Amino acid sequence: MKVEEFKKLAEKYTHKKVNSQERLAMDIFFSKMQEANKNVLVPISSEKREKLFYNIQQNLTIKRKRTPLKKYLAMAAAGFTTLLMLGFFTGMFSNNYTTIIAEKGEKKEIKMDDGSVIFLNGNSSITYENNFTEERTVKLQGEAFFKVARDTAHPFTIKSKDLETRVLGTSFNIKSYKDQVPMVSVNTGKVEVIPLKNPEYKVILTKDQQASFKENRKPKISKGDSRDFNAWTRKMIILKNISLEHTAKIIENWYDVNIQFADDSLKQLKITGKFNDEKLSNVLKSLALIKNLKIDSTNKKQIIIRKNPI
Repeated sequence: MKVEEFKKLAEKYTHKKVNSQERLAMDIFFSKMQEANKNVLVPISSEKREKLFYNIQQNLTIKRKRTPLKKYLAMAAAGFTTLLMLGFFTGMFSNNYTTIIAEKGEKKEIKMDDGSVIFLNGNSSITYENNFTEERTVKLQGEAFFKVARDTAHPFTIKSKDLETRVLGTSFNIKSYKDQVPMVSVNTGKVEVIPLKNPEYKVILTKDQQASFKENRKPKISKGDSRDFNAWTRKMIILKNISLEHTAKIIENWYDVNIQFADDSLKQLKITGKFNDEKLSNVLKSLALIKNLKIDSTNKKQIIIRKNPI
């Protein structure tokens, strides 16, 4: 992505006119900027700084007379943010990196140059350097299942939401959505997981072990059939005593919809069930029947879950 393209995208993002893929791309960018530049302003040459300030000023001067103050300030903030981010942006989105995005409602299979295979769930992304066989590091946002080709000379590392996962050759699932507790589940081999904020809580996981990582707490390790945790790669949804709120997040990413609750108390209802490549309408009917709910659709994308008055 070129600088001009990014500036246009930043403007669309500021005015909430981006589509789901563009929003995810910007979220990835902001996440990486925060990770790499905590409490540090992006270094930028004085010449480029003056030029950018001039362009921002010109843009605002033209529109100021017919723009409300609130919108004017938002434009100024967006322009200044672009200025601070630009130096980091040009390095992060250079031709040295590849980013692959799976939007809500889709899944992708990525075959890496080293022979590894990554299955990317909906509303997720991975970023990696193009010389991947030399530096096997992937940055994950969302959820992915990894089948890692063994290479003892080049360990495979995944960085995701305050976690770093290291392997040589194995298969495992990482769920790391920004609004959920991160979880790692191992299918084969051995996996080392390090909470970056609390590295002393490092754990080694083996086949059919799972670990969830709440911030500043020791990871919770459990044992269960690992195939259940990556059932999504086989077009299956498996729910085992999961809250309706968590279930709603799964459905949102799976079918590209937005789910709201008319009553927050419904979020804590526990759901158990299995859906094998079902249509959204069938899943919603089943949930309504199991928990005596009323589920309405205002349109194809908006769903509201209510208590059944009957």
